[in-house]
Amino acid sequence: MKQLPHLFTLFFSLTTGLLFSHSSNANNIPAPDTEYSGVRQVVMAEGSFTQTVHHSHGKERNEMQMEGMSMISIIRPDKNIAWQLMPMQKMYMEVDMKSANKMSGNAPDDVTIEKVGSETLDGMNTTKYKILMKDKSAGGFIWLSPENIPVKMDFLSKEGKNKNRVTMTLKNLKVEPQEAALFELPPGYQPMPSMGNMMKNFKPQ
Repeated sequence: MKQLPHLFTLFFSLTTGLLFSHSSNANNIPAPDTEYSGVRQVVMAEGSFTQTVHHSHGKERNEMQMEGMSMISIIRPDKNIAWQLMPMQKMYMEVDMKSANKMSGNAPDDVTIEKVGSETLDGMNTTKYKILMKDKSAGGFIWLSPENIPVKMDFLSKEGKNKNRVTMTLKNLKVEPQEAALFELPPGYQPMPSMGNMMKNFKPQ
C-alpha cells in the first residue's frame, strides 16, 4: 500500500465527500443530496474487493468481508468523524476526519476539477469530471448519476517510473430511503482502548 499514497488519499477524499460540495465552487464536485444503496467494487493491482454501500445525505456506511472478518465503517461528515466497527469484539474506533485529512496532507486546494461532459454508462446518463492533483502525482475521472451519485471512478498514480491504477464501479444502485440507524453507533458497542491506556493498564506477570 505504500506505493499508492496520493491515489488512496484522493480516493478516500472522494468517497468521504471532502471534494464534494453543495456549493457552486468550481473546485468541487456536486454532492448527492439523496439516499441510496449499492455494491461498490474496487479493483487495483493488489487485488479487488467489494463493499455494500448505504448513503443518506452525506452520511455513508460501508460493509465488507475480508479474510472471514466483517468490517464496517460509518462516515459522518456532519460530525467530522468516522467510526470503524469491529462486530466480533463489539468495539469501535473513532477517527477525527479533520485531523486525519491534515495528517495525510490532503486538501481540496491540492486538486483541480474540470467538468468534461456527458457520457452514457450502462444506459444511464452521467456527468464526467476530470480530477488532477496539482503536483501531477495522481489523476483520473469520476462519473456522476443524475442524482450526483458517483457510479464510476478511474484513477492513476505515478511515483517515479511506477504507475498504479484503481477503479471503482457502483452496481445494484437503488435510490430509496435508508434506515437512520445504519449511520449511528450500534447499541452495546464499546470504544476501543487507546494505546496509551493499554500500556497504562498493562501489568507484567
